[in-house]
Amino acid sequence: MEEAFMESTPSDELIHSDQIELLKAAMPYLPRSGQQFASVFAKFLELQETFHVLEPQGEMQTQDFTPKDPIEMLSACSKVCHGPAKEKIDTLLNTMAMIQIFELSQEKFTR
Repeated sequence: MEEAFMESTPSDELIHSDQIELLKAAMPYLPRSGQQFASVFAKFLELQETFHVLEPQGEMQTQDFTPKDPIEMLSACSKVCHGPAKEKIDTLLNTMAMIQIFELSQEKFTR
């Protein structure tokens, strides 16, 4: 059973653990009831790790993976989207790039 590769997000990388990945890899080989339990348990472990990562006293904090630039955020979103949503984000990114080029060209002429 092959799955389409989906690029992980920065938040996915923060909550990644070998235990969760092994559980997910074993799911197709379990009976249906076992797959359901393993799937819910994997999500529970991910949620638990998310709470741990986002604790204020934890070593990693939200700001470690928060993009500082809207273009950076949209680029990250575009990598994990498909279909019409990806097309809209890419159009927005291209528009923002054109605006930046226009602004740079205007700066040259005003100097």
